[in-house]
Amino acid sequence: MNVSWKYRPPMLSPRFAHEVATVGDDVFVLGGTDGNVGFGSVETRKVTGSGAWRYVSPMPTPRGNHAAGVVGGLIYAAAGITADERTTDVVEVYDPASDEWRASPPMPVPLGAASAAGLGGKLYVAGGFVGDSDPEEHATDAVLVFDPATRHWAPVAPMLTPRARFRLVATGTHLYALGGLPSRQQNALDSVERYDPDADHWEAVAPMRKRRGAPGAVRVGDRIVVTGGGPAPIEDPTARDRTTEVLDVRTGEWVLLGTLLPHGRASVVCAATPAHRVLAIGGNANLYGSLVTVPDVLSLKLP
Repeated sequence: MNVSWKYRPPMLSPRFAHEVATVGDDVFVLGGTDGNVGFGSVETRKVTGSGAWRYVSPMPTPRGNHAAGVVGGLIYAAAGITADERTTDVVEVYDPASDEWRASPPMPVPLGAASAAGLGGKLYVAGGFVGDSDPEEHATDAVLVFDPATRHWAPVAPMLTPRARFRLVATGTHLYALGGLPSRQQNALDSVERYDPDADHWEAVAPMRKRRGAPGAVRVGDRIVVTGGGPAPIEDPTARDRTTEVLDVRTGEWVLLGTLLPHGRASVVCAATPAHRVLAIGGNANLYGSLVTVPDVLSLKLP
């Protein structure tokens, strides 16, 4: 089957270090930066239709390299790096129905480049680096869970591998931690771990075919799609992959697709449509050896 990435209407702002969340028929892109200005702005589009973007209420705390997840139809934006280049413990909650933000209990520690996902009515925030005292940004393996019913944060079993700038993806029963960087100057990981919340246990599963730091990832039915990212430290402009691979969560097997992104891209976020299409949104693209922040949105029909 001949599949390829197709350009869709771009975002209103080019951005990387942003986050994405899908609630119902709407995709939301939150924060990030264009490399010069830190964004609090939030854009949204329908998962189907024309793909046109519009702004909604901005995050009260502009930031990038934050973590976002959906619990009970609400979007949680947790931690991240603020406009003054400091990590934060701030958590804010967005209600798409009212287009309003409110404060939520802060995280126990300030984090940058963590990842989050909602599962079983709770928000899980994993990995990242803690605070501002480590210029190498060595990643943590810690995992924190927030229960909206009690409004409390609590630790759960740590990941097997410390990682930042990775993706945490929820299936119906498990969390998957995919790729990432052990520190700012180290090569990326190909390792994948799966978390069982009932057993409070992480286990290693089949690694990806490629090492990927700051990839895009999204669940599409019984599959997890991972695209872009880079094998080397994040500042290396050549560390931008063009490939996409797919994990069948039923068999545990990865398939590397033949189709390539138009340009290597990292710090990209992904969303899914009901028609088994994947959207790759924004990020840093390697354009002839230079890093360029792009507003581009690409769509891929899964084979």
